[in-house]
Amino acid sequence: MVHSDTKDGKELTVPLKLLSAGLAGCTADIFTFPLDTAKVWLQVRGEGENTSSSKSGAIISSKQTPVIQRTVRSANAEPLLTKNKIPASETRFNAPKTTQAGAIKMSNVYKGLPLSLKGEKIPKLKGSAAKHYPRLVQPSLKRLGAQIRTGSNLASVAEIGRSKPGMFKTIFRGVQANGFLSLYGGLAAGLQRQVAFCAVRFGLYDSVKGFYQDLFPGSGEGKQIPQRIMAGTTTAVIAVSFFQPTEVVKIRMQAQTTKPKEERMYKNCRSAYRSIFQAGITEAWKGLSTNALRLGVVNVSELVTYDVVKELILDYKLLNDNPGCHFTSAFIAGFITTLVASPVDVVKTRYMNSQPGEYKGPLECAGKLMVREGFRAFYKGFVPAYLRLGSWNIVMFVSLEQYKIAFKKLL
Repeated sequence: MVHSDTKDGKELTVPLKLLSAGLAGCTADIFTFPLDTAKVWLQVRGEGENTSSSKSGAIISSKQTPVIQRTVRSANAEPLLTKNKIPASETRFNAPKTTQAGAIKMSNVYKGLPLSLKGEKIPKLKGSAAKHYPRLVQPSLKRLGAQIRTGSNLASVAEIGRSKPGMFKTIFRGVQANGFLSLYGGLAAGLQRQVAFCAVRFGLYDSVKGFYQDLFPGSGEGKQIPQRIMAGTTTAVIAVSFFQPTEVVKIRMQAQTTKPKEERMYKNCRSAYRSIFQAGITEAWKGLSTNALRLGVVNVSELVTYDVVKELILDYKLLNDNPGCHFTSAFIAGFITTLVASPVDVVKTRYMNSQPGEYKGPLECAGKLMVREGFRAFYKGFVPAYLRLGSWNIVMFVSLEQYKIAFKKLL
């Protein structure tokens, strides 16, 4: 970045640097937004089912053709009543012939239980069963018994325990269910975010780096990595402090594209902004600390890696200062950034997409994610994240250099 900014003895003004960075960010976002949406889909997947499964109580396993066993348990989990098994074929629930072994919530099983089937009646209960049945069990059976006849609320019984789809299957299912444009859900919010974030992150980087280099002068032959890290961290914190609401809206607009249009909470960006600001400043700047950490990591990884790799390529005369050099530097920066930032990115996405009060803070979100889904959950969506972030870095840095060259010609 230093080499190109001083090329031909011309230095871009700060406003032109901000404009170049904002345009480059938007250019990169337009090309890579579907991969970013797929990444968000993968990262938020499993939120609801993990929350509910942790509260499920008694469970049964399903290994073969699904059947529903009418079992009523008391508070001490002693069987009180067991009736005959009801084959799934006698319901309107189209269950698969075989399923992987997995836990099924008893609450989901009760949702499909009728009080009687083919004239069978629940026998008279005695003792503690008679005491607890009318208050705890019978209302649920009455309210939800008819649902087995309509085939509703039973899909979750079959889905639990199935293997999770990968990136390409997730994209295919999302497009199949909601159309190709669902991959661009929240694009307007994404472009708003890029204009704001990239202009500050990249547009101010050289100026802030120069400030730290003057403040902490080092060896003239060194790369002054600490000053670069401080500059990348500073511009990231500035960006997220002022423009965090654009990040919240972008993530929520992307996450809701997995639902049918009539079930989505926000119709457009304006309704999303109105909703989060009506909920208060805390909601609008939700996840500020998490995003500041994540963006600081990303910004340092992207800018410092790109900056240093590019300078090394030019210093050792491996390539000239051309798109080939920019491409190589950006490719390496994208991989390093994805590897370092993915865990923070997953926690940030989960926390920002959560309902108010679901988590006390990002640390609790990260802790529950670790307990419920394991360490691998922190790298959910890694492939689309790398494809997106790697390609985003390539498009962004190459276009940024070209925008700078174009604006220099206007000086």
